[in-house]
Amino acid sequence: MTTFRLRSLCAAALLIAGVASAFAVPPNQLSREILSFPVSFDGPCCMSFNQSVTVDEPSKAVPVVVTWNALYTFGSGNISGLIVNGGPCRFYGSGSMGGEIIFRTRSFQWIVYPADGLQAGTNTFTVCGGGTALDIYARTLMVRLSK
Repeated sequence: MTTFRLRSLCAAALLIAGVASAFAVPPNQLSREILSFPVSFDGPCCMSFNQSVTVDEPSKAVPVVVTWNALYTFGSGNISGLIVNGGPCRFYGSGSMGGEIIFRTRSFQWIVYPADGLQAGTNTFTVCGGGTALDIYARTLMVRLSK
C-alpha cells in the first residue's frame, strides 16, 4: 500500500469518527417516541404537547437549536411552538402545521437566544401549540447548544 493511500485511509477514518461524535446527543437533550396509539390534542393555542428536553447552559448562556419532527394527522389550522423554562408558548420561527386531514411529517427548527429566557444551568424546552383534532403518531425533539 502506498504512503498516500495509507494517509488517505487514516484521514477518512478520522473524519468519520469526528462526524459520528459531532452528532452524539446526550440523553437529556433528545426525546423520541413512536406511539402505539396517537397522542391527541384538541383545543385553542396554546397547550403543552407533553414532550420536553433539557440542556445545561454554561455560566454565560449561548443560543440553542431546538428541532422537532412529528408524524401526525389533524383537522385544521394547527400550530406548534416552544415553552422555554415554564414560560408562555412562543414561536421562534415557523410553527404552521398546515390544514389538511392527512398523515404528514414535518420538521421544525427553532433558534432560541439568551434574551428569550435562557439562563445558566438547566433549561427546559417543551413543545406546545394548538388547533383542531391533532393526533401525533411519532415525534422526536432535540436541543443542542450552539458553538
